[in-house]
Amino acid sequence: MEATREIDVFIFLAIGMLTLFLLAGGVVVFFVTYQKRMLTQQLRLSEMERAHQEELLHSNIEQVEAERHRIATDLHDEVGSIFSTLKLKINQLQRGENPGKILEDSSEIIDAGLMSVRRISHELVPPSLEMFGLADALAALCQKASTSQLQLELNCEDDFQRLPVKTELGLYRIVQELINNAIRHSGASRINLYLSRQADHITLVFEDNGKGADPSVLNAAKGLGIKNIEARASQFNASVNWVSQPGQGLKTIILIPQEPNVT
Repeated sequence: MEATREIDVFIFLAIGMLTLFLLAGGVVVFFVTYQKRMLTQQLRLSEMERAHQEELLHSNIEQVEAERHRIATDLHDEVGSIFSTLKLKINQLQRGENPGKILEDSSEIIDAGLMSVRRISHELVPPSLEMFGLADALAALCQKASTSQLQLELNCEDDFQRLPVKTELGLYRIVQELINNAIRHSGASRINLYLSRQADHITLVFEDNGKGADPSVLNAAKGLGIKNIEARASQFNASVNWVSQPGQGLKTIILIPQEPNVT
């Protein structure tokens, strides 16, 4: 009877480890495939001036490498440590220690591993964006990012239709970058987002009440954050305009050409 119980524990641990390995592998494959498509699209932007195109491509590559490093770190620190802990549990089982306690501990460890893999996959493509579209995802982002010191609000028509997946994800990442920049640098207490559809284009406006900057300084000293935003926008042929004055906050206007038969 005891031997049968130990076999059941071994099978449970093996299935748990295999499940975590497959989930982690799926996340990596999805990420690499998406990034390859992003780089391929970037290389097709032949209408841009050569110097600016090379600059955007370099920024995109930096984005890819930063994302790969972040995901690799998450997989190593979280999923890797879970596998190591499970290995210790198996060693305990082989030494004849309490099988019931080992099974209980291992179940909790596997649950934690599943949560970690789920969190990593959600960061790649937010569930609200995938299921409900850009407008709902941005509304959820504003709610999540709002604090007592910083209020965020989305202004958007109620029946805003879905955009192509690449455009929705790109705009979502841009807004994330803009919010992070505002939190780190602007000292803003309020951020307003405006999302609207016109006959021939989509408009996304980001506006904060932070300290702002001189336009000439802003254009001359474009940091990695601004370059990343422009690089992302170029992937779906969008234009980015920066409007700012010292003490008057920052307004970022993104125009996306309207694609036919958008559903």
